[in-house]
Amino acid sequence: MSQINKKKQLEKIVLSIKAQFRKGIPQNLKKDSDIARGNFDHRFSNSGIGIFKWKDNKAVYLASNYHGNETTTVQRTSKDGSKSDVTCPTLVKDYNAFMGGVDHADRLRALYCVDRKSKKWWLRIFWGLLDIVFVNAYVVCCELFGQIDVLEVRRSIALGLMSECGPASKRSICIKRTPPSTPSNRRKKALSIVKDVRLGNRGVHWPAFGSKRGRCELCSVRGVESRPTSICNHCRVFLCCNEKKNCFVDYHQIEINND
Repeated sequence: MSQINKKKQLEKIVLSIKAQFRKGIPQNLKKDSDIARGNFDHRFSNSGIGIFKWKDNKAVYLASNYHGNETTTVQRTSKDGSKSDVTCPTLVKDYNAFMGGVDHADRLRALYCVDRKSKKWWLRIFWGLLDIVFVNAYVVCCELFGQIDVLEVRRSIALGLMSECGPASKRSICIKRTPPSTPSNRRKKALSIVKDVRLGNRGVHWPAFGSKRGRCELCSVRGVESRPTSICNHCRVFLCCNEKKNCFVDYHQIEINND
């Protein structure tokens, strides 16, 4: 028995999105190219079950044994950020108003999904759980602070995680290299700490002094040879901090062109 026939047994409103070629959907509906955005095509069975094909950004298939072909409008956001009214069947507006939590969660996950193809099956589970964490954090933020942009919440979480963790320790790789003849001319191409961590979180960056020396992060970018004992306790990079040179202050305040 097809899914359309099963709907005859339901005594309440049934709303469900259909896949394009799922069994039971009429094949004589208009093609996507023949339907402009905001228009729709529909077919009704003898028992009153309606199949709707509505064109938003893409074609959307819906089925209902309650709605007719009445129309209404829904707001959509354009690429430039402006909002406009788009015509749609009443079924679409009712679905958006009464869809369950699972549908809302799937919609929020799909906005900026981090899932990636991988031969390692467990990575897909990890990406899925990470998306769920982002969605839950977004819901909590909206309850506390009102409506917030999804992307802004994800960006804030990412920046917070980066600021809490120091730079990843570099693996030591045993590769024989010919030592450079003039080590003082070695120059780094870019800083190892991202700008948001380096310039943000004021109050957590403090110089610490030890017995071990290391190459100054800022001097290396500028092509200057310097090996101080002072280090930033948050960024975990060596920086000059003495009466003659204070790279520590410059490093946490100025913009670097190759940052």
